[in-house]
Amino acid sequence: MKLIYCPDCSDMVRLTLRKRSCACKKSWGKYTDNLNAVIGGTAIPIGISNSSFVDALWKRPQEGLGSRFEAFIIPKVCPTVEQR
Repeated sequence: MKLIYCPDCSDMVRLTLRKRSCACKKSWGKYTDNLNAVIGGTAIPIGISNSSFVDALWKRPQEGLGSRFEAFIIPKVCPTVEQR
């Protein structure tokens, strides 16, 4: 799963096949297919490991601290994210 973070307004937006923008409209992005994305403006791409996220959902506790999952900042040069 890919998201974008806007350093201007601190908004975080999940990417979909439709172009989405942050609250201040300075960052935007969308998936071009099931894996690849295009982002623009000041957007910083973030990745979430799908398998780690689903595992954390299954292990969601009734109370206390929530389950952790793996997230990471996608590098500036990445074959699956085009920066415009």
